[in-house]
Amino acid sequence: MALGRHLSLRGLCVLLLGTVVGGQVLELRLKDGAHRCEGRVEAKYKGEWGTVYTETWLINGVEDVCRRLECGVAIDAPRGSYFGPRLGPIWFLYGSCESIDAESTLSIYKCVHIDFKNYNDTFSHDQDIGAVCSGSVRLFGGDRPCSGRVEVHSGKAWIPLSDGNFTLPTAQVICAELGCGKVASVLKHMPFRESDGQVWAEEFRCEGEEPELRVCPRVPCPGGTCHHSGAAQVACSAYSEIRLMTNGSSQCEGQVEMNISGRWRVLCASHWSLANANVVCRQLGCGVAISTPRGPHLVGRDDQISTVRFHCLGAESFLWSCPVTSLGGSDCSHGNTASVICSGNQTQVLPQCSDSLSEPTGSAASEDSAPYCSDSRQLRLVDGGGPCAGRVEILDQGSWGTICDDGWDLDDAHVVCRQLGCGQALNATTSAHFGAGSGPIWLDDLNCTGKESHVWKCPSRGWGRHDCRHKQDAGVICSEFLALRMVSEDQQCAGWLEVFYNGTWGSVCRSPMEDITVSVICRQLGCGESGTLNTIVGLREGSRPQWLDGIRCRNTDTSLWQCPSDPWNYTSCSSKEEAYISCEDSRQLRLVDGRGPCAGRVEILDQGSWGTICDNGWDLDDARVVCRQLGCGDALNAMGSAHFGAGSGRILLNTLDCRGKESHVWKCPSQGWGVHNCSHENDAGVVCSGFVRLVGDDGPCSGQVEVRLGEDWTPVSDGNFTLPTAQVICAELGCGEAVSVLGHELFRESDDQVWAEEFRCEGEERKLWWCPRVPCPGGTCHHSGAAQVVCSAYSEVRLMTNGSSQCEGQVEMKISGQWRALCASHWSLANANVVCRQLGCGIAISTPRGPHIVERGDQISTVRFHCSGSESFLWSCPVTALGGPDCSHGNTASVICSGNQTQVLPQCSDSLSEPTGSAASENSAPYCSDSRQLHLVDGGGHCAGRVEILDQGSWGTICDDGWDLDDAHVVCRQLGCGEALNATRSAHFGAGSGPIWLDDLNCRGKESHVWRCPSRGWGQHDCRHKQDAGVICSEFLALRMVSEDQQCAGWLEVFYNGTWGSVCRSPMEDITVSVICRQLGCGESGTLNSSVGLREGSRPQWVDGIRCQKTDTSLWQCPSDPWNYTSCSPKEEAYISCADSRQLRLVDGRGPCAGRVEILDQGSWGTICDNGWDLDDARVVCRQLGCGDALNAMGSAHFGAGSGRILLNTLDCRGKESHVWKCPSQGWGVHNCSHENDAGVVCSGFVRLVGDDGPCSGRVEVRPGEDWTPVSDGNFTLPTAQVICAELGCGEAVSVLGHELFRESDGQVWAEEFRCEGEERKLWWCPRVPCPGGTCHHSGAAHVVCSAYSKVRLMTNGSSQCEGQVEMKISGRWRALCASHWSLANANVVCRQLGCGIAISTPRGPHLVERGDQISTVRFHCSGAESFLWSCPVTALGGSDCSHGNTASVTCSGNQTWVLPQCNDSVSEPAGSAASEESAPYCLDSRQLRLVDGGGPCAGRVEILDQGSWGTICDDGWDLDDAHVVCRQLGCGEALNVTGSAHFGAGSGPIWLDDLNCTGKESHVWRCPSRGWGRHDCRHKEDAGVICSEFLALRMVSGDQECAGWLEVFYNGTWGSVCRSPMDDVTVSIICSQLGCGDSGSLNTSVGLREGSRPHWVDGIQCQRTDPSLWQCPSDPWNYNSCSPKEEAYISCAVRRPKSCPTAAPCTDREKLRLRGGESECSGRVEVWHSGSWGTVCDDSWSLAEAEVVCQQLGCGQALEATRAATFGPGNGSIWLDDVQCGGRESSLWDCAAEPWGQSDCKHEEDAGVRCSGVRTTLPTTTAGTRTTSNPLPGIFSLPGILCIILGALLFLVLIILVTQLLRRRAERRALSSYGDALAEAVYEELDYLLTQKEGLGSPDQRTDVPAENYDDAEEVPVPGTPSPSQGSEEEVPPEKEDGVRSFQTGSCLNFSREAADPGEGEESFWLLQGKKEDAGYDDVELSALGTSPVTFS
Repeated sequence: MALGRHLSLRGLCVLLLGTVVGGQVLELRLKDGAHRCEGRVEAKYKGEWGTVYTETWLINGVEDVCRRLECGVAIDAPRGSYFGPRLGPIWFLYGSCESIDAESTLSIYKCVHIDFKNYNDTFSHDQDIGAVCSGSVRLFGGDRPCSGRVEVHSGKAWIPLSDGNFTLPTAQVICAELGCGKVASVLKHMPFRESDGQVWAEEFRCEGEEPELRVCPRVPCPGGTCHHSGAAQVACSAYSEIRLMTNGSSQCEGQVEMNISGRWRVLCASHWSLANANVVCRQLGCGVAISTPRGPHLVGRDDQISTVRFHCLGAESFLWSCPVTSLGGSDCSHGNTASVICSGNQTQVLPQCSDSLSEPTGSAASEDSAPYCSDSRQLRLVDGGGPCAGRVEILDQGSWGTICDDGWDLDDAHVVCRQLGCGQALNATTSAHFGAGSGPIWLDDLNCTGKESHVWKCPSRGWGRHDCRHKQDAGVICSEFLALRMVSEDQQCAGWLEVFYNGTWGSVCRSPMEDITVSVICRQLGCGESGTLNTIVGLREGSRPQWLDGIRCRNTDTSLWQCPSDPWNYTSCSSKEEAYISCEDSRQLRLVDGRGPCAGRVEILDQGSWGTICDNGWDLDDARVVCRQLGCGDALNAMGSAHFGAGSGRILLNTLDCRGKESHVWKCPSQGWGVHNCSHENDAGVVCSGFVRLVGDDGPCSGQVEVRLGEDWTPVSDGNFTLPTAQVICAELGCGEAVSVLGHELFRESDDQVWAEEFRCEGEERKLWWCPRVPCPGGTCHHSGAAQVVCSAYSEVRLMTNGSSQCEGQVEMKISGQWRALCASHWSLANANVVCRQLGCGIAISTPRGPHIVERGDQISTVRFHCSGSESFLWSCPVTALGGPDCSHGNTASVICSGNQTQVLPQCSDSLSEPTGSAASENSAPYCSDSRQLHLVDGGGHCAGRVEILDQGSWGTICDDGWDLDDAHVVCRQLGCGEALNATRSAHFGAGSGPIWLDDLNCRGKESHVWRCPSRGWGQHDCRHKQDAGVICSEFLALRMVSEDQQCAGWLEVFYNGTWGSVCRSPMEDITVSVICRQLGCGESGTLNSSVGLREGSRPQWVDGIRCQKTDTSLWQCPSDPWNYTSCSPKEEAYISCADSRQLRLVDGRGPCAGRVEILDQGSWGTICDNGWDLDDARVVCRQLGCGDALNAMGSAHFGAGSGRILLNTLDCRGKESHVWKCPSQGWGVHNCSHENDAGVVCSGFVRLVGDDGPCSGRVEVRPGEDWTPVSDGNFTLPTAQVICAELGCGEAVSVLGHELFRESDGQVWAEEFRCEGEERKLWWCPRVPCPGGTCHHSGAAHVVCSAYSKVRLMTNGSSQCEGQVEMKISGRWRALCASHWSLANANVVCRQLGCGIAISTPRGPHLVERGDQISTVRFHCSGAESFLWSCPVTALGGSDCSHGNTASVTCSGNQTWVLPQCNDSVSEPAGSAASEESAPYCLDSRQLRLVDGGGPCAGRVEILDQGSWGTICDDGWDLDDAHVVCRQLGCGEALNVTGSAHFGAGSGPIWLDDLNCTGKESHVWRCPSRGWGRHDCRHKEDAGVICSEFLALRMVSGDQECAGWLEVFYNGTWGSVCRSPMDDVTVSIICSQLGCGDSGSLNTSVGLREGSRPHWVDGIQCQRTDPSLWQCPSDPWNYNSCSPKEEAYISCAVRRPKSCPTAAPCTDREKLRLRGGESECSGRVEVWHSGSWGTVCDDSWSLAEAEVVCQQLGCGQALEATRAATFGPGNGSIWLDDVQCGGRESSLWDCAAEPWGQSDCKHEEDAGVRCSGVRTTLPTTTAGTRTTSNPLPGIFSLPGILCIILGALLFLVLIILVTQLLRRRAERRALSSYGDALAEAVYEELDYLLTQKEGLGSPDQRTDVPAENYDDAEEVPVPGTPSPSQGSEEEVPPEKEDGVRSFQTGSCLNFSREAADPGEGEESFWLLQGKKEDAGYDDVELSALGTSPVTFS
């Protein structure tokens, strides 16, 4: 470090710099400054000190001095003997410094060009130079130079000091070196700033006595890095210790003494408060203050008494933490010293103070002491600019509250001021004078005597009792309230110094005011860091108090109030001694001849005259200093060559070399003041961003108030924001006058902070920057939102007449400060109503014309207002001025309002006729009151759109039945929009909403209101909103540029009167061009090109003489000549080039928002060199392109080398520029690069689709700035969707949806409509129309689905379009589809999509066209209900090669004439038909099939849709043959595994099929033999499932990570690896996203070879951005050995996460639970898997209910016991769950309530366990012809066994009864003799059938229906011998399934689980009764049979 390198052995006091000169050592020092590192520069030569003379002393010379003296950085280079002249020699003249190496020992004489000698005879000491250096240590970031974090200067930069081993002695040295007194506190853990590049690598070991930090011992930190928890922070103070001194023995009572500037001083009792006393007691550890007595027991000391006054709240920890004033302290005698008795030495406990506690008799508590009780309340004054003025607030019970002003007077205020130590009350303010507070109102009706000790001890209504609101909050101004100002006619920072004290402004005396005092004053006033006391100014006129003298500020004082002085005195000095101060900011700066105070030529006022700056070396750094100094924000541009015109007067500065951080432009290095070789043709100029702006509305003259002091715009709160402040803002912005000030404007989401000051403008200031400002208390302004201001050129309105009334007459308006009459052209009834309302004159009676109107000489304004009638002010209405017609005085607008009428107007009704002969239809309003309103919406302006009427609070529309131009004329005229050009129908401007108010309108065209036309009746109609009427009026305007290849340059055209025409260019000025460019979204400025050739063709030249003003937000508001078809010749047509006419693009990336950066200039594209290319540069590119934010900035031709010119190099953007070519650079076309250095960028994009399963479908959102904003579905069109899909590289738009609900997080909706034509390359380039009022009509968010699969067709040689080979447009190319996996459901979707009916067959044969196109192997998995083929699930991974003979084809019913029969279950397959494999049956079947809850379309629970309900299949008899049919029907290959027992979860709804017995060849699963449709005896716990060969799964295999590892895919029933070639970033991104591991990752090719063998399933994967998952990515065909083991893919995704499963395979909750330490798999300690490890469950709340859930989840039957206290031994690892509380019926332990994961108060001795009833079941793979068997039964003598015996006996009795019934009724069943010839034979046949038939009791058709699932506690029993009404032929049991039939097993018994009750899975029990599995008790069982009553057992 430089500090260390330069110390060596050169001494502690003087540094020897340089070498020997003439045998003498040259030394250097700074003299007569405030510390070692500032002062007059002196050199010692030949043993004598002398000075240095110069006329061009610059900052770089000071930098050399500071570096040599190890004094940090250069702060200032004062000249003119700033530190006083010295007697003695002037040793040398300073010339200019060479570039000196910082490591050298060369001295300042290297800057000298004249020999050393005494120049006293030639020059005087008046020009002795000085230097101000920062010093080698500083405290930074606090509120003054004596507090903050510790930073040390290394010689190059300030480096923070870590808090590791930072000691109090070190802090003492720092405070002493800085002249800051002693250490008050040392803080640690201060976070480092983001900009901190490093931390000081040494520890200082000061002892506390060293004079400077640099001489303290230091120890290097180990490894160069100091141990720390943050930066060290030190607070120094002149006030450092406190004590209580007395003759008594206690340290907790006595006279208050304080160590001030190293000396113990007694404090004066004047202003000493109870709160101060409490702080002292707390600081000393002495409890609370008992009293503050006075008397002889106090020690009388000889020490001088300090008059410093502390203003504590009472909550501070240290006395020096309280606000302090010292200025004007009164003399204090020893008898008036402050004293305290604390409770620390008392044994009693103080009672809590109450409001009823009386003051002790004879006590001085009311004035001098605290009551003998404990009171935690606090008092303060806020929002008054200091601690002694403001709103009164009291803290109680944690809440600050106020006092109501009822009865509030000076007596009450006196108590407040004295309690706060603020003197006497000067003013008791009411009515929330200091702003309305918040929180409780604690006191009301206060009635103090003025002597109370606390304000809350005054008589009042009672604590918290009041009848007030916060607008009545009380306030006070105390005598100790202080304020400071400069008084001058024309300057802010120079003038007579005045202080406000005791309610009056008075002057300050100048003796003995030193530099440090002047510096404190200037700093406090915001006028720089220093100044001068002017003693030669003349005597001031007038008389005033001279309040103060003898001010002596110290370095520790942060304001004048803390500086000691003589006491306050009305006449402290004579008028001759009043202080006049000129701060360093007394020179003035301005910008002139620009568009406002923040743009223009730079001029400086010096010695009474204005001068300019020469542009030599003028750049953005220089401009930044100017803008900051003026309070004009940041610099946008630095202009030279007299861009704003040539100035006059002197040229004061030249060759400026600012660093951008200087406080004043004249402090920058330069050639010298007034030294130049320039003319005024070289005058410099600047464009700043401005200090204040209005944002958020439709122009620069209205919106939220924001100010910009640094780089960011900050909103101003509405707290105490006044109209005068708004007036100043409007005037400064050139925006006319303030017409409204609004509050409660919600802050934007991007607003990080609120401006921490209140502006107190008087309204006459020229700039907001110059207004007085008051800091908000605590840095936070009270507010209810952001302040919002509306400025307008239109500011007042009046009615002028010769009559006596002010409510009738000619309408006049104040426009740009001048009263103008308004023209009657386009004057409407709605306008008149607004004028009457605004003037408080009621409503408009009429708008007459006639001689009673005053003919005035003023010019008549042709501005046209388009009011709806509901506006409060005329200037709030939409306005146009362009093309206004000439207007005579007889045609001025006039109004008669009802304000002077006595009658009450009747309510208008639809039947009210127009008055006979009335002009109401054209010129006046009807004599009635009508509250309806009319507007046009969704047409791009107020004069075109859908017609809507407001009535009864609802906007409604007009039906287009009979809608014509006569109707439309009435609308246009009523709105002041001229004549109707077009009456549109069929919801041309989009369908509205709400009521339809009118239908069958039949206007004559003369009516005054459209609702007064004849119609069907108000609200009577037979229409829908698709018939909404619209209109285009002649006053509808639109604007465009016409050019072949550019958007922002071309011939300007305006749409008027239904036709596009050109605009004339005379006298179009810069402001007009700017308004046009801004309106077209082409930047803020442009140029008028007058050299372009004559334009071909003819057209109207609509308008000339356009003169825009700054207040105009669009061209329509600009005054001009009247509309004229030929306003000028074709030679005068305007051609405009906006700032955005250069073009920018990104090429060779993944889309328009990523790629190599290229710029179009002069017809050719060029690139940017990557020197210095960073994210700031990239941000400008992305924003300019409308591509969101920058994600990455690439160099080295990352996107390939470009061609053409290299246009820019060494860019240094700040990230805020509007165009990349506006950034600082080496110069246009100047570079030393090749195209190998071309720069690139990746942006976030302007548009995205979100909310679906990929980037190519979802709701539309756009991102103009930082936030994504949804686009409404109002008028959202398919061409717009096509542009979005193309921009995103997502193929084509296949659907556009609306009504998508907005999310809760959506703060706003995009306020424009896109009007794309479909050919644009980017959405950003589409025309946009602002939504009316900034709110788009919508029913939700627009939703777009893009797809690579966009169209489908059937191709054949035949004549029909409804049969043939299936071809699809994939990524823009037609491809035939492969027949592999082509299903009947797919074919049905194709036929439906083409409007061709349903699929008849999917034939193969020579009639199909053999096409040369490549065949696509993409596989669709449709359910059959989809509307489009691309809506079906799709896979492409591993697609097999496909020959032309194997292409998919379809024959649809569309060309058949017969009607297909409805399919039923008994229809046989056609003989010889291929339907079972290749075609659909010749019948109509609406059923659908799907697999659910299996992780993909080819695995899961089997479900069938019928009659609108999805139902399941029972697993009885379910095997691979059945499953084959399902897989093939779904196009999912072959069945690999059949699952039962609801393996994929229990379904819901009906159970459609049971006892399925497929051969495996059927076309549909419902065509297999079964019990019958909807007949079953199952529950959903037996739902069947299947895993097909096309089922795919994906996983990462790793030891400990879920998102990094070997990539494996599950295919054909086996896990195998994936090959890595040619896997690119897109493919890796899709894989990571699919696995939930982030949106990106990397392919690791350096990982070692993987052990073991496995299939290498797939290679050649090439994903596209449109693919939502890996399954949709094209690849090589599936192959067991697709690559070698060396090529297996290992992927690391961006997200890192521990494994969520204990195995490599995906798992369910069942695999995350296990039992350990028991006798079997179904008993033991319960362990769960979480966060990558196994852990236990605590036994708190553990019961049989929790155990039941565990047993069921593990498939272990029922719970027998819930064990506790580690019955199966203690576990290890984490205790994951505690306080588990289950109901007993949950499907998983994870569904039970419990404490958060890992939170428990248990030990492993409390581990929970279970014993279950069974052995854990697993699901084996079944093969055709085999069935699974049940588990062995538990012991018969268990409780379930005993119940079985009892119930078995009952069942046997029931069977006997049934047999008897059958024997008795046998004779009655002769008609049914086919079932048996004799009773005995019948009985035995029935019993034999029961025991042998696979289906159980009876055939499938001989049973009654099973009740619904929610009634399964008792099942109706099938009865033999009872034929079903739908009985068919009896089906035989196929031979291959006979081995599945099992006989009755002796000893079997009814158990509580079906698995135990059934002899085998899929077989029926002979038992007639069966209980619910979940029931723990005895259910009611009902038995029923045909012809008998039910028998119930309870």
